Amino acid sequence: MPRKGNGPVGIWCYEADSIVIQHCISFRNKTSPGAEDGGGFDLDGGVTNSFVQYCLSYENYGAAFGLFQYEDAGEWSNNVFRYNISENDGLVSTAKAGAFIWNGTNDPKQFSRCYFYNNVIYNTKGAAINFADESALSEFYFCNNIFVAKDLLLVGPYNTSSFYGNDWWSTTTGFNVSGIKNFSQWANATQKETLNNQVAGYQIEPRFTNPGGATIQDANELNSFSNYKVLDNPAFLYNGVDLKALFNIDSGLNDFNQKPITGNAVGASF
Repeated sequence: MPRKGNGPVGIWCYEADSIVIQHCISFRNKTSPGAEDGGGFDLDGGVTNSFVQYCLSYENYGAAFGLFQYEDAGEWSNNVFRYNISENDGLVSTAKAGAFIWNGTNDPKQFSRCYFYNNVIYNTKGAAINFADESALSEFYFCNNIFVAKDLLLVGPYNTSSFYGNDWWSTTTGFNVSGIKNFSQWANATQKETLNNQVAGYQIEPRFTNPGGATIQDANELNSFSNYKVLDNPAFLYNGVDLKALFNIDSGLNDFNQKPITGNAVGASF
């Protein structure tokens, strides 16, 4: 970062339609002292109908995934983040999380329809997702992800987002959202992770192959990067929600490693 002010993001776009960012690595990006950004991937103001998929982000100053909308940008809508992995991102800037959500317009009509599914966020330094105080949104869906955080899993005003079929784990307490340290209690109190009057999510410690060990720098090695394959076939692994039935969307045929997916899988690598 050669100047004062907010820093870059490794790979990003703005005021664009039908962008696909895939099979990429974005790591150890930085920003100026006290500044923002320095993240991995970002769909920024005015982006529509776009994908970030099959990507790896690790050890960035900012969040792995920036979902941003700034004032006077075109509408941000119908964007997808899927089959991505974040490891210990958001180390320095405000994000302090694997994903950071901010809407400078504070108008939910300008920031709508995001499908964030089958990702892994592993963060032993901070939260899984940070919703900025300015993050008015509509129709944001987080499904079939694995969220691991140091303590608090979610930060900020998350109430208008929907969560279904995710697995949650705090390395400190097992679960912690808004100070509630029992997953079932949180689901019942907030109706998050609740579908057809039944709890649809999980609080199970995911046993990954080699979490926290990302070192690869060549995108040609992504297909064999198995650090976040889940061991022991836990109860959640193929018992996520049916995205086709819920949203009539095609969730793709292959996982992070380009292996065929069976069932309603949870996580990114199988």
